[in-house]
Amino acid sequence: MINKSIMLRFPRECVGKPVISNLVRMHGIEVNILRARIHPTEEGRMLAQLKGSDNQIAASIEYLSSSGIEVHLPENSFIWQEKKCVHCGACAGICPSGAFTFSSATFEVEFCISKCILCELCIEACYYNAIQSVEDYIETSGVKR
Repeated sequence: MINKSIMLRFPRECVGKPVISNLVRMHGIEVNILRARIHPTEEGRMLAQLKGSDNQIAASIEYLSSSGIEVHLPENSFIWQEKKCVHCGACAGICPSGAFTFSSATFEVEFCISKCILCELCIEACYYNAIQSVEDYIETSGVKR
C-alpha cells in the first residue's frame, strides 16, 4: 500500500456529486481529507491522501479526471530550485509531513516528494523563493506554457 497526495479542484457543476464516496466504493481506496473548501455555489478545492495499491491509485486518478475533477500531483504543483536554496531550514521547520528535512550531518535541506501533502507552507516560509508554485515559477521565469 502506498500513500499519494493529491490536490483536487472541483468545478461548480461537480460540487454536489458524490465523487469521493463513489471513489471509495468503486476502487476500494482510502481517502484522508487533509483540507477542503467546498461550497455548492463555488468551485471546490480539496487536499487529500489516497492510500491503496499502485493500480488502485492510478484507477482512482483516472476516475476523478473522467468525472471532471482537476487532479494536481505534488511533482506537477510546485518546484524546489535546489541551486537557489541557501539551506536555512525554514521549510523543514514548518513542513508538517516531513517532506522537507534538515540533515544534521550535511547541514542541508533534503526533500522527499512522496511525503509531500501539498500544504504549500514551505512556499510561504521560503524567503529566497527557492520553492514556488508551478504557476508562479512560469510567471517569474518567462517559461511558456
